[in-house]
Amino acid sequence: MKRFLFPICCLALISCGTQTQTEVSRNASALVSSIGMQSFPNVAATRAVSRSNVDIANEFLDLSFALESGQEITHLTRFENPVTIAINASAPNHVVQDLDRLIARMRSEAGLNVYRIKGPSANIYVETLPKKKLQSLIPTAACFVVPNVSGWADYRKNRYKKSVDWTRLQTREQITVFMPNDVSPQESRDCLHEEIAQALGPVNDLYRLPDSVYNDDNFNISLTAYDMLILEAYYSPEIQNGMTKAEVAKILPALLARLNPIGQALPPVRLQKTSDSWVRAIETALGPRTSSTKRRSAAFDAVKIAKDNGYNDHRLGFAHFARAQVSLQVDPRMAASDYARAYVIFKTLFGVKDIHTAHVAVQMASLSLSAGKYQSALSFINDSIPAAKDAQNGSILFSLLAMKSEIYEGLGRFADAKTLKQEAISWAHYGLGTQTEIARRLEQVAALRPRVSSKGF
Repeated sequence: MKRFLFPICCLALISCGTQTQTEVSRNASALVSSIGMQSFPNVAATRAVSRSNVDIANEFLDLSFALESGQEITHLTRFENPVTIAINASAPNHVVQDLDRLIARMRSEAGLNVYRIKGPSANIYVETLPKKKLQSLIPTAACFVVPNVSGWADYRKNRYKKSVDWTRLQTREQITVFMPNDVSPQESRDCLHEEIAQALGPVNDLYRLPDSVYNDDNFNISLTAYDMLILEAYYSPEIQNGMTKAEVAKILPALLARLNPIGQALPPVRLQKTSDSWVRAIETALGPRTSSTKRRSAAFDAVKIAKDNGYNDHRLGFAHFARAQVSLQVDPRMAASDYARAYVIFKTLFGVKDIHTAHVAVQMASLSLSAGKYQSALSFINDSIPAAKDAQNGSILFSLLAMKSEIYEGLGRFADAKTLKQEAISWAHYGLGTQTEIARRLEQVAALRPRVSSKGF
C-alpha cells in the first residue's frame, strides 16, 4: 500500500516579493495553459545493485514474510507464469501508457513473463476511481492492492472476509490494484509501480531500504534496480510457491550470487530493523488528518528515537527532513537547521546526485534564493537536476527549474529565464497535474526572489 503523506515538496517560503498576487496569478495562469506536458522516457534502471548480497537476502526475507502491520506470513505466495495484467476501460490514457512502459521494464529488467490483456479476468486487474471514493474506505492510502477480488464492488462486498487476508493466501490467482484517476500523471505512475510490484512480489515495506519503492518514505517513486532484482529473485526457478521462510533463506545466497554477482564481494552493512515506535512517529508526523501540534510532537519523537537507536543512516536524515516539513510555518529557523542537517546526512551517504539529497536540496535552494544568495541556490539546483531526472520526479524537477528561472531573471538573463520557466511548466504538467496547482506553485517560487537586490552571488 502506498501511503498518503503530508506534502514533502512544498518550498521553504520566506517571501520578499513586491508583485501583487493578482498580477502573478494572471501571468502564471496564462503561461501554464499555453505549454504542454513532458513525460519521462522508458529508461532501464542500472542492472547491478551495489550492495552486499547478505543484506539483500535479509531484506528479501523481511519483505516477503511479513505485512506492513507486522503480521507474519508463514509461506511465500506468487503467481504461476505467465502473469496477465489488465486495466479498466475508463482509465486515463496516460495511466495506460505508463502501465505498458512498466510491463516492458519488468519483462526486460526482471525477466518476468507478464503481459497486458483486456478485461477483469486478468491475474492483476488495475481499477482507477476517484481519490475521494478510494479514501472513503482507507483514508491513509494513496492506492492499495487486495487479493482475491475482481474490482471495487467485489472489494466492498468482501473486504472483511478471510479471502482478502494476505496471511491466509495459499497462491496468487487474482489481485486488484486500486488507484485514483484524478491525480497527477506522476502520482498515478507511482501507484502503478509500487502496487503492481506488491501484487507480484513482497507486500511489506521497510524504512531501512535506501534504494527501493518498498519504502514508505516515498523518495524513490519508480521501480529501481534493487526492486527489479527482488522481483527477479521472487520469480526465479529456485523459489517456489508455498516455501517457508527457512526454505527461502537456504537458497537465497546461491540465488543472489547468480543474479547479482557484484554483491558477493561487498561487505554487509547490516542496518538494524526499524522500531515500531519510530514508524508510528513518522506516520503521525506525515500522515493525514492530524493536528499541527501532534505532527510536530511526533516529528521530535522520530528524531530522538533515530538518535537513541543509532540510526546513523538515511532514517535519521528522513526524521530531520520530516521535522523540518512540519515546523516550517511555526519555527522557520528550526526548519532551516533540520533541512541543513538532513542535507548533510544524505550528501554524506549518497552524494549530491541522489534523489534523497535532491529532495532536501529543493528546500536548501529555496532558502538561499529567498535570502538573495543566488550562487548558493544555483549550486543546490544544478547538483540536483540530474538526480530528479534519473529518479523521474517531475515535481522536484519543476521546483528546481522554476527556481533557476527566477535566479536568471534576477540576474537579467531574461531569455534563459523564459526558456527555463517553460521547461519547468512542462514538467509540472506531469508532476503536479492541474493548471491551478501549477500556477499556485509558480507564485510560490516567484515569491521567493527578493525584488530589491541580490546579495551573496
